[in-house]
Amino acid sequence: MCGARLRGMTEKLTIGGLEISVKDARALAREYMNDYGNWSYPAYDSYPGNCDPDTVGPQDAAAAGLLNAGQNALTAQYSFLSLIPVINPLMRSEHLAGTLDEAGEKTLTAIADLFGVLDGRSTPQLQLVKLAKILHLKRPGLLPLYDDHIWRAYGKLGTPKMTHTKGRSNRQFMLDWLPLIQDDLRTGLRHWQGIARLAPADGPAVTPLRALDMVAWRLVEKVEPRRPAPALLA
Repeated sequence: MCGARLRGMTEKLTIGGLEISVKDARALAREYMNDYGNWSYPAYDSYPGNCDPDTVGPQDAAAAGLLNAGQNALTAQYSFLSLIPVINPLMRSEHLAGTLDEAGEKTLTAIADLFGVLDGRSTPQLQLVKLAKILHLKRPGLLPLYDDHIWRAYGKLGTPKMTHTKGRSNRQFMLDWLPLIQDDLRTGLRHWQGIARLAPADGPAVTPLRALDMVAWRLVEKVEPRRPAPALLA
C-alpha cells in the first residue's frame, strides 16, 4: 500500500520559490527545444563564439542577442571588449571547472569573481544579464544564466529565497544566489538530466543547468506573464 501511494505521488521540481511537476517541466522544455524558430534553442546553444571554452573574444558578445537581450549592439560590443583582458585570466582559473551541481566553495567563489568584473567599472549596455548570457556558453554546465525571469523565480514569486539588497555588488549577488540555484539543481538532478536528454539528436546538447533555465523561463511566464508593451499612437 505504501509503495502504491508513493508511485501515485506527483514528483515536483523546485526553482527558487516556485514548484512544478516533473511532467509539466518536461512538457515545457520539450516544446522549447523542439518548436523550431520560436525559441532560442538551437540558435543560442549552437553559437560557436570564438570556439575556445577557455577564453572570450570579440565574437562572443553576440551570444546575448540570441537570447533576446535587447541592446545597443555597438555600445555593448565596446563594453565587452574592455572586459576581455580582465575576464580571460579568471576564465583560466583551475577552480572554474566541472558542473554547478558538484561545485565546492572555491568554484562558487571563482564564478562570483568572474561576474565581479562588472563591479566598479562603467560598462554601458553590458550588465549581469548580458554577461551571463555570454559566459554561459563557455561553461554551460557550470555558469548559470540570469535575467528578470530568474530573478522573479528566486526573489519575487512563490516563497522567495532572495531579497533585494540595495547597493549589493554583482560579486556578492552571485555569492548569495549560486548556492540557491545549486541546491535546486542538485535536488532534482536526476530529472534535470532527463529533461536535458529531450534535446533533439541532431541539435546541440543541453546540460541540466540549461534545462533548469529553460523550464524556469517558461514557468515564470505562465505564473506571471509580462504585460504587453503599450501600443504606440499613430
